[in-house]
Amino acid sequence: MSPPRWLEARFRLPTAQAGRLLGRQLRRQGALKLMQQGPELISLWPNEDSLPGRLAALATEHRLDAPRILVVQAPDAPQAWNSPRPIPLGPGLSMAPAWMGLTASEELLVIDPGTAFGAGDHPSTLLNLELLTRVLDGEFGTLPPGPAADVGAGTGVLALALALKGKMPVLALDPDPASRRATARNRALNPLAGPLVNFALADHRALAGPCALVAANLPGPILKLAGPTLAAGLALGGWLAISGFREEAGRDMASFFRELGLELQARRLGGGWLTLGLRKKT
Repeated sequence: MSPPRWLEARFRLPTAQAGRLLGRQLRRQGALKLMQQGPELISLWPNEDSLPGRLAALATEHRLDAPRILVVQAPDAPQAWNSPRPIPLGPGLSMAPAWMGLTASEELLVIDPGTAFGAGDHPSTLLNLELLTRVLDGEFGTLPPGPAADVGAGTGVLALALALKGKMPVLALDPDPASRRATARNRALNPLAGPLVNFALADHRALAGPCALVAANLPGPILKLAGPTLAAGLALGGWLAISGFREEAGRDMASFFRELGLELQARRLGGGWLTLGLRKKT
């Protein structure tokens, strides 16, 4: 007899307050477990056929996207809740920290955060990863030809996602020697993506274009400092995914990059953090 099946539902939250309000209602509806992780509220439920529809209706009531659903097999709810599972990023891509012991694959990134960087689960990183996944999946149209770049690579997680999902060469830039070590570890952990990623111990000024897609998860002041270089490094019709700033800075960021010839195409909001997707005018 196979183990019972449990349902995990992940809700994307615009703010922490939205998570508290939704969490109370999920408890009343029968959620067995709740946890807020970055910009998501994760809930565990007994598996019922009608549940996905009910949860989607609840998300609509709270003006949220429909939750991402995962069915988990385990003997009981505590084991279902504690079993290692990757973080879904978007169509055809998930991410897991190395301590889970999972093996990287065509649809799974494995990331070792080391000591200097996070495991890729900060809201700004997750939002950028989710946007990149959707851009590479063709949701916003066709990208121009060319390589990609990750400016401010950290662990290399954005670069590896670009390589794995986009099957494209990626330049990873970071002036911190700890980033070089972390990216080298993660290239080795992800043999399908790692060979496509080339790391340079340098800042944004080493960006060479024209690039089809550039990701930059950096604090707002550094994004503005690097902005002209990022814009110049894009091919016509190329995309820039920026994150690392709070929601309230979004309008200013969009205006700044509009002056550099980039048009706002997409926004991803979670936990008060914001990611913007911008396209270079053709």
